[in-house]
Amino acid sequence: MIIYDFETIRKVGKEIPKIKYYSWINDALENKQNFQMPTKSRMSQPDGDYYAIMPCMNESENLAMVKMIGRHIPRFGEDRSTMMSDIMLYEANSGILKAIIDGEYITTIRTGASAAHSAILFGKQGFTIIGLIGLGNIMTACIDILLEIIKDRKLVIKLFKYNNHEQRFMNRYKDVSNIKFILCDTYEETIVGSEVIISAVTRVTEDFGSDDWYTEGCTVIPIMTLGFTNCDLFFDHVYSDEIEQIRGF
Repeated sequence: MIIYDFETIRKVGKEIPKIKYYSWINDALENKQNFQMPTKSRMSQPDGDYYAIMPCMNESENLAMVKMIGRHIPRFGEDRSTMMSDIMLYEANSGILKAIIDGEYITTIRTGASAAHSAILFGKQGFTIIGLIGLGNIMTACIDILLEIIKDRKLVIKLFKYNNHEQRFMNRYKDVSNIKFILCDTYEETIVGSEVIISAVTRVTEDFGSDDWYTEGCTVIPIMTLGFTNCDLFFDHVYSDEIEQIRGF
């Protein structure tokens, strides 16, 4: 059995071209019939914290795995991510545990890549105005990959201001010439007029805003499936590759 820690995974992950992550998401969705993926189990805790347990098996690749992921707000003075995870990887036909892997970096990149894939797949053709809520590592991964796919398109990116995260975000992309940033003090400013709205907020107790904030033809991508429940009632289409994974979330 091999143990892969966070730094090892991050070193390998940074050497992989961003477009590769996008293609892996696409391949997984196109070949979903090759996977056994039971509905994840969820254990809720106070203040929106939780654990989720995610099993998966691909017998054609002789691989089985289970990922434990949790959301836990850092205590005062702690320097760690809110979302952490670990993966156990097995040889499917023998049950032998082959590796224990820190899942934080993998989960962040995979989740961001999935959001970018959804924006390309479901966003209106040629969209240029994007509203972002929750500017942490997952959103950074999403925009990194999205910019690789639509690098030749002029974009307006509206950032919901929170704890100065918007400054870090703008600094990361300061040399990208096809982006114009707009800073927004409210959810309304972020959503109104945006053609694609992406949220990576891990804790929301109510919807972001009223129905009339959403421009006809816009696409909403709720990475954590929070903040947009009113949209379920008046949007023309709601897409999910696995309804049971998000039912009652």
